[in-house]
Amino acid sequence: MRLRNQLLALSLLTLLLPWSGWKLVQELENFLREAEENSLLASARTISRAMPVQIQDELKLARGQILPLRQLPTEPIADGYLTDWPEADLGITFESPASNLKLDILAGRFNSRFFLALKVTDPGDIKATTFNAGVNDVAQRAGIILYTQSKRGQHSYMVSTEAPGQFTVDSLGGQGTRLEAAWMDDEDGYKLELGLPGDIERISVGAVAPAFTMTGVSSDRFAGTLNRRQQGEWLELVSRDDDAALWLANMVSEKSRAWLVQADGWVVADSGPADNQSDSKLTWAERMLYQAVADSRMQLRQEQAVWPLQFAADIVQPAMEGGSEALWSRDADSATVYNLVAVPVMANIDLSAGENRTPIGAVVLEARSEGLLLMTNRALGRFSFVALLMVLVLAAGLWLFASRLSRRVQKLSSAVSSAMDDTGRVPDLPLTNSADEVGELARNTEKLLRAVAEYTNYLQKLAGRLSHELKTPIAITRSSLENLASQPLDAKAREYVDRASEGLDRQAAIVRAMSEAQRLEGSVKTADWDLVNIGDMLRHSVAAYRAVHAGRKIRLELPEAACELHCAPELIAQALDKLVDNAVGLSTDECEVVVSLACEQGGCLLSVANEGTHLPGILHDHLFDSLVSLRDKKVSGQHLGLGLNIVRLVAEAHGGTVKARNLPNDKGVEFTIRIPF
Repeated sequence: MRLRNQLLALSLLTLLLPWSGWKLVQELENFLREAEENSLLASARTISRAMPVQIQDELKLARGQILPLRQLPTEPIADGYLTDWPEADLGITFESPASNLKLDILAGRFNSRFFLALKVTDPGDIKATTFNAGVNDVAQRAGIILYTQSKRGQHSYMVSTEAPGQFTVDSLGGQGTRLEAAWMDDEDGYKLELGLPGDIERISVGAVAPAFTMTGVSSDRFAGTLNRRQQGEWLELVSRDDDAALWLANMVSEKSRAWLVQADGWVVADSGPADNQSDSKLTWAERMLYQAVADSRMQLRQEQAVWPLQFAADIVQPAMEGGSEALWSRDADSATVYNLVAVPVMANIDLSAGENRTPIGAVVLEARSEGLLLMTNRALGRFSFVALLMVLVLAAGLWLFASRLSRRVQKLSSAVSSAMDDTGRVPDLPLTNSADEVGELARNTEKLLRAVAEYTNYLQKLAGRLSHELKTPIAITRSSLENLASQPLDAKAREYVDRASEGLDRQAAIVRAMSEAQRLEGSVKTADWDLVNIGDMLRHSVAAYRAVHAGRKIRLELPEAACELHCAPELIAQALDKLVDNAVGLSTDECEVVVSLACEQGGCLLSVANEGTHLPGILHDHLFDSLVSLRDKKVSGQHLGLGLNIVRLVAEAHGGTVKARNLPNDKGVEFTIRIPF
């Protein structure tokens, strides 16, 4: 990783500052929410304890006997459909003892009238309308039996019809109010809508249907509060405009709402909708920001009916067990949160008599709050802005510093890289006048490069000096050995003379190789350059190699198109000679040597490959250094490691490169010279 990126990554630690502020704002949010929850629980307990005895008595009497009465937004259309009924899935269900008849009852109020919606599920084979068509006696018909009670008295109705549609129903005694009804058959049974007078206080209702046991004989099935076809238990029509609702409305603020509920969650009294209009709309960015700060488990507020009939058991059940429960929810589009709490309502009993106080209902209280959300939102906004600004400034400063430092180091590195060539020249390094650690590094690097350059210059001139200085001693030694060999010698002395001659030959070969390398360096500057067809040159060269190395397999691979190159032909041929000689010397007579030429975009590739050998486990680039040899020391002949060095010098003279690699599956070795066009 680059230095600037390292410092930039290090600057990310400054994100701990906004993170700590983030956590602080979260704690502030939790603290404010807890305080709000405790305050609302205290208000709910106050309402529960201050509840008048009359309302408590009504709550006791209403348990299990009320028919929840929803507030209808519009007068329902008498058509048998229930689409204009809110919360149509919340009703009271009755089943017959054998579970072969079911009655669902919905009740509602619009202005001064009551309305009933009844759904009868009858799995029988004969529809009620079909059965009624053959029964003249009203007392034997299938349908709904309704008993009503009001201050005007008690009346009974048999609601049945022979065909779906709207119709009117008279009381059985003829003294009651005529009712408007609408009947609609469906595949499960039928649906019925009834309009009732507003002075009715309670009803007893049930569905009746025939149950055939044999041909011509039948009995009835019943579902509801009836005792067969007679009046049974009463269902109280609980209105929301009663004293309990008015009392609750006076006990809560305009932004709160209270409900008095039974143990099963049915609403007995409702203080009415609160003023929940909110002007604090959130943008999508603010909404995402607050969702990240607020408790992720806080659920979205579910859309509920204007006049809910029942609360879920998970909010009411803890209160009916004597405890309390709280539920937080948030609005998806505004800066508003809602807190719903439930506390028990205890019956007023004589504690001196040893009776236990048990919950008879619960008070559910909901409050809307914008203050805590907006406060944390503003606090987070201010802190986040300051913290983010500090992080950006600090990160930008570190990045600029790292960039400047990185540029200085890169500048020094580039200068050192350009100085590491074979010329031996040491350029003036930058930053040597800087007073910091980078300047000290530049000065020490310059000293090192000068020392290396001096040593490199010494090594470059060493071969020429040695070859020049050793020629005379070698000549003197050779003439002396020749004179000595011409004298009569015994076998032992003759062996020593032969050994000395062999050693002298090796020394002479070393001197010739060093002289050849020195002459090559000079000939590079004076070589004749021309535009040459490399393919033709390789054909002549390979033919000569086959003649010199008779019996060896030397194959030539050329491209179809001609490959012309502006080069020094003599130097190219000399480098090729070294590579072929190296390939022949490193392989056996059975191995094949392949000389190939390939043209690619930007240059040509001249390769020499041989079978049977592989490169040793050293860095391949070192093979082309002076006095580095691949040959086994046990192999006869003088191999001083100057051949591949000459190949590198030729390649560099043409602006190219030379590389060596092992062929796949250790099949051999390939040397490639790349020369640009």
